[in-house]
Amino acid sequence: MIILKNQKTGKLFYIALILLTSCASWDLKDRCEKTNWFEYSKNIAFTGKYLEEDSFVKECRGVDRIQNDQLDRGFKLGREKMCNYGEIYQRGKDGEPVFFQFCDGLEAIKMKKSYNDGLIVFCTSEVGYTYGKSGKIYQKVCSPDKENIFIPSYNKGRREFLTSENQRLTQKISELTVEKSKLETREYQVSREYSNLPNNLKTCTTKTVYNSQTKLNESHQNCEEPSYIVSQRNELSSSLNNIRSNIRNFESDIKKSRQDFDNNQLELSKLPN
Repeated sequence: MIILKNQKTGKLFYIALILLTSCASWDLKDRCEKTNWFEYSKNIAFTGKYLEEDSFVKECRGVDRIQNDQLDRGFKLGREKMCNYGEIYQRGKDGEPVFFQFCDGLEAIKMKKSYNDGLIVFCTSEVGYTYGKSGKIYQKVCSPDKENIFIPSYNKGRREFLTSENQRLTQKISELTVEKSKLETREYQVSREYSNLPNNLKTCTTKTVYNSQTKLNESHQNCEEPSYIVSQRNELSSSLNNIRSNIRNFESDIKKSRQDFDNNQLELSKLPN
């Protein structure tokens, strides 16, 4: 008996595992098919990585859901765009890292000079403040001596950004909570309407049917719930599902906003005054 129970449990676990694997595989295929591979591979090039290094590309190739022509074209264009002296200068000016080993067709000395010329513009007190206040994250591209000038202003701007962002999040959480409360009130009202619908109300009709075996006319009674009750129940059920779905969405938004707020507070506590 114990052996049979263990076999049954093992079989159920195996079936559940197959279902979970199938769902995960379907979700992956769906994401792969919806991906703009031209733009995706172009962005891979901008990060200085090769296609073979990207885990999502590997996964989509594994389920045969990838557009190789778009993938190759996007990657080639992205690499060509990043690997020119003008773009390298601009990345320095914008405070973005450059992956010199990725651009093996350019002169190393000239690349570094172009990048350093851009960093001269970026690594200043003025840019540090505006960069921090914009919400962008510093990528540690300035030299130590330039960081002494850049970082204090960046931290000041970053503090103002985080403070402003938390004020916005506080307002957003308050508004979302009010809207969620309205939906919960509406849910209660619709639930009451649904519960108050009659459950035992029937409309009966009698129909005479000829029985070929007995060669007699027989009366058959058919009782059904009135169509207007069925319609009301379906409408209220659909309304409840929509309301509850919206409540869950609001709860998710509130949770994420609170997490963002807490993360900002934590970062603020670590910023030097």
